[in-house]
Amino acid sequence: MAETTGSLRLVALVVLVIATILSQASALHAQVGETKADRTEALEQAGVEAEGIRAQPDPETGFPTGYWIEFGDGKDWLRLTSGEWLRGNLNWMRDGDFEFDGDKTNLIRKGWSNVDQLHSPKIKTYVFKRRVDATGRAMITKDKVIVETGEGMRTFPRSALLSILQGGTRERDWWAFEVGAGFTGAFGNSNQSSLTAKFGLGRHDQRTSTVFLYEGTFGAANREPNVSRHLGQVGVVLFVSDRFYVVPAAADFFNDRFANIKFRATPAGLGGIQIFDTERVEWDFELGLGYQFLRVISTLPNVPNPQSGGFVPVHLDWEFDITDDIELDLRWQSNIVFTTIGNTNHIGEAVFSVEVTDILNFNTEFDFFRTEQPIPRADGSLPESNDFQLVVGFSIKVG
Repeated sequence: MAETTGSLRLVALVVLVIATILSQASALHAQVGETKADRTEALEQAGVEAEGIRAQPDPETGFPTGYWIEFGDGKDWLRLTSGEWLRGNLNWMRDGDFEFDGDKTNLIRKGWSNVDQLHSPKIKTYVFKRRVDATGRAMITKDKVIVETGEGMRTFPRSALLSILQGGTRERDWWAFEVGAGFTGAFGNSNQSSLTAKFGLGRHDQRTSTVFLYEGTFGAANREPNVSRHLGQVGVVLFVSDRFYVVPAAADFFNDRFANIKFRATPAGLGGIQIFDTERVEWDFELGLGYQFLRVISTLPNVPNPQSGGFVPVHLDWEFDITDDIELDLRWQSNIVFTTIGNTNHIGEAVFSVEVTDILNFNTEFDFFRTEQPIPRADGSLPESNDFQLVVGFSIKVG
């Protein structure tokens, strides 16, 4: 009898322990369910619809330390305004455009206005107005950018987003290059042809942009050379705000055999402002001060060679996105040499480009070169003030 009583007590104790464990587990499950419900409600309020992403915002500070974003996989998910979801990798976003390499689609390059949402588990750098940036995993909704940084969750208005850059520390993520070629020709009674080659290399990070450009043109008429021109351009841009920027160092290096210019260098410093910036149209203006050095191939005995003096550079740049695949760029540059006004020179360029693939463009380009008062050659002949060229060709851009 005593053994039976002891057994019953043991069974009762075991039942009590099991009941206690089940009660605690039930309470814990309810607490977890409540947390998930809170997170889901927060996401719905933020406009996030993709499955597998979780975040808990704070009404005042946005996201407290200790919370994170959960992603369903390691790929970027991008939703277009059409409602279509794309899976792959967002390579970059800048100047109102983005490039996305989809798993099941070709490389896509479109206007950023076509993007409704982005969920990116990959480390990227997000650059905003007022010289603010954040690096980490992120999600972008219709009106917010939520970034998981090393210091915690940070939220920003989407309207303040200027660019998205691959990675956060890898140097190679900042670089891009472009190569191109063009041809013009006339054959029959008059055989004329010219070839233009272009190369560009740039580095773009959160606050600076460094660019090197080269363009060379070679031409002949009836097998006799009649065009030999080289133009190199280099510049460093520091972005002060979303509208204002400084160009502390910029220079053009110019050679034109048939314009009697052996070497012309125009180092300068400039300040710039973005006068107009909409989804389809941009207009930039730059003004500065520089020093011009000019050496001609030959000249008369009484003409000084080389010549140099101060100048005021004036730059205008317009960009028109006619459609997502068709673009018109207009550029004008005047170097007003106030010490020797006759050495003032101008360069104008109009480029109409059509995107054939995501890296290949078909271009039609019109170039204009002018020197106000060309320096005469040693034989007394005077080069023409104006040079024009029309080039039809292609370009390949990567990065």
